[in-house]
Formats: sequence, C-alpha cells, structure tokens
Amino acid sequence: MSDLLSAHLRALRGQVAALAPAAVEPLASAVEAVWAADRTIFIAGNGGSAATASHFATDLSKTTITKAPGSRGIRAVALTDNAGLLTAWANDVSYEQIFAEQLRNLARREDLFVAISTSGESNNLIRAAVTAGDCGVHTVALAPPRSSLARDADILIPIQGESVQIAEDLHHIVCHAVTVHMTAVLAAE
Repeated sequence: MSDLLSAHLRALRGQVAALAPAAVEPLASAVEAVWAADRTIFIAGNGGSAATASHFATDLSKTTITKAPGSRGIRAVALTDNAGLLTAWANDVSYEQIFAEQLRNLARREDLFVAISTSGESNNLIRAAVTAGDCGVHTVALAPPRSSLARDADILIPIQGESVQIAEDLHHIVCHAVTVHMTAVLAAE
C-alpha cells in the first residue's frame, strides 16, 4: 500500500512543480477584472468538480472580504449549489441544460463563467460555455487542452492530471492561488 501512496504523492508533486504561475494568471486577471467591473462570477463542474466549484465560490465570496469601510466583496455563485433548480432542469428539460439555463437567467454581459472539468467533455459544461458566449459572458475553463470544453472557452487554464484525483487536486491549487491573489487585491483597496 505504501508504494501506491508514494507513487501518487510523487506524481502529484511533479504536476504541482510543473504548474507555472503564468498558466494561472489568466484566471486571476479575469476574476480581478470582473470584480473591478462589479460583475458576477458563475462557477460549475460535475462530481468532484462540483464540490470544487462550490468551494471556489465560497472562497471568493467570503475569504476575500476585508474589514475596510466601504470595501466591496466578490459576487461568486456556484451553479452547482441549488439542488431544487438542478433537478428541475434535469427532469423537465435535460441534464445537459442544468448550467446553461441558469446562466441564461442569471448572467449578464461581461460576467464570467468558470467551468471546471477533469475530462473537458461534459455536455452540460460545454452547453453552458456556448450559452455564456451567446449572453456576452466570458468563459474560463480549467480543463485538459484539446478537449471540447477547451475549444469553447475564451481562456483555458490547461489542467491534465495523470489521474482524476491529481487533476482535481490541481484544480483546488489553482482556485486557492486565485483566492490568495484576490485577497491581496481587495486588501490593497
């Protein structure tokens, strides 16, 4: 068992070491621009990536808040967090539309959609990215390069782990790095 644990941790260390700040900066810049323009960030994913979407929205909305008088936080919404709405769209229309229809209703021009996927082939995220574009919303994908989602995104943060678990760990690292960046930005205001 310790051989498997060692191999996994070694692979994760290698992938983290290869993750360059320049690869994460486009997401940090996009989040900062949306905050500066007083727009909203929508985040979605499936399975473990749904949990990451929720975690990232929480971090952006709560962790970045400063105590400075008149400071303004970040509006971030995880499209994964309303079970009633998700199941209504899945049941009444289709599972492929659960995020797209929320964006169509909630998003406004110049907002940001962040799609998180280990495969980059989830139809509901691809449809949401297309809908985002139709609504004038920019899409950032944390996904493998050469995936369908990567092709439909305005900005790609290329994440291709050696396993689903490593890809999910890398997603968390990227999201936490952006949260740290935004915490510093808001503290400087």
